[in-house]
Amino acid sequence: MKKLLIGFLAVGLIMGFAMTASAQPNLKASGQLYMYGSYADNQKMTKDGDSRANIGNRLRMQFEVQVQEGLKLTTRFDALERAWGQNQVVGGAQAGEKNISWERAYVTFNALYGVFDVGYKQSRVWGTCAFCDDYDSDAGISYRYMMGPWTFGANWDKRGNWSEMKDPNLNGATAIGEGSLQSTNSGLRTLNELGGTDNDHDVYQIYGIYRWATGQAGLRFEMERDAANGKIQSGGSNAALAPYGFWNATRTDAWVATFYEIAPYVQWISGPFALEGEFRYVWGKVQYDDTGATALIPDVDRKGWDLYLMGKYTMGAFYGGLEFVYISGDDPSTADKNEAGQTGGGGWDPLLMFGNYWFLKYQGALGNVSWLSNQTSAANRTDANTFTVGEYETNMIMFKPFVGWKVNPQLEIVAQFAWLRADEKPRVGSNPAGAQFVSDDYGREFDIYATYKLYNNLSYTVGFGYFWTGDYFKGADASRDIDDNYMIMNALNFTF
Repeated sequence: MKKLLIGFLAVGLIMGFAMTASAQPNLKASGQLYMYGSYADNQKMTKDGDSRANIGNRLRMQFEVQVQEGLKLTTRFDALERAWGQNQVVGGAQAGEKNISWERAYVTFNALYGVFDVGYKQSRVWGTCAFCDDYDSDAGISYRYMMGPWTFGANWDKRGNWSEMKDPNLNGATAIGEGSLQSTNSGLRTLNELGGTDNDHDVYQIYGIYRWATGQAGLRFEMERDAANGKIQSGGSNAALAPYGFWNATRTDAWVATFYEIAPYVQWISGPFALEGEFRYVWGKVQYDDTGATALIPDVDRKGWDLYLMGKYTMGAFYGGLEFVYISGDDPSTADKNEAGQTGGGGWDPLLMFGNYWFLKYQGALGNVSWLSNQTSAANRTDANTFTVGEYETNMIMFKPFVGWKVNPQLEIVAQFAWLRADEKPRVGSNPAGAQFVSDDYGREFDIYATYKLYNNLSYTVGFGYFWTGDYFKGADASRDIDDNYMIMNALNFTF
């Protein structure tokens, strides 16, 4: 409550300062209260699996203070993002005291040429948003210049810096500034002893977008340099972090990852036809500082790609279409290469269950987590993760036809069916020498849902989904019993 009061006080102070700069400051408030409930019959997808039921919600508030023409401040916070009745503990305090997150605070101003955004702002949103994550905010600077139908821009995002951060997977190891490390474990070595990295995680982008009467197209180039995870290193029983999902054994040397990405997209509408597509190709390298390493392991080359295609045809109140998604997976047989594409984002929900942010947030990942829950070694935790599918899409091929019916201005009904499989079959144990999964078949999912507008700003959605579980979820054990899962959901969405 104190944080909320302080937040509103801060907004009031901002408005007060704005009054001194302009006689007519303009405050615009917008937001969303989203309440989501679901029942999952067999989330572990095992024989005699337990059912789960949860209701979650999130309040999102955004304030825009237009101080004068060409100068604006934007802030946003999320509050009460948790399940109903959840006695969540954060940092030793109850969630009701701590569950307020100020995500954005940035200033927008016009310069001689173009517009700047500076501060904590929206990031990781591009193109069709099939692979985007609009829940994220990062600190940085954005610039854009509009010239007729063209928009040109550049971004710098500061996504990480390991000053006074802890990783629970590393037994409480804490990085205190550059080149130093503290831990209760005696086996840890300092970054300086390893040769060192600089703790930074930065992303640089340039892009261009062209818009015309019936569509738009864009092209973005990105460079990402991440050394933020490379200094939490250990001897003894601690395991080093494996960057970006790359398999590696316990490392005792730091690493720096440098990746490049090119991402074109197009959206086009002509009469009843609508088409859109997006492509992403990422390449680069993870380079290891082998100083003091007990066993030299080669650097890792990165080459992966994503593809999204959607076609839609509208005929009166009815519409139908096809959607295809490919996110390349990592070939487990190549220890010095990673072929994985970029992951999908939490802002994209292709289905009611598979890859759905809200469903998986409150019901847990699809698959049998508990099968390895009593095994605590780092290797077995890695194995457990490969048996589950969470809200971020990765290593996936999806083919999805869908149909919809706009019954009237208030009511819309949608049905969809998806075939899903992994691009690559993972391995367990001592990857890449471990046993390979018996199948790449995730399964199939059928959904039907309806959304009714109670008011212009208030809608209610109810839906049903059924998931035919594929043999992927057997892992490497062909005899393992699996079973299907189904869900029932409803959601109340209030916006203003």
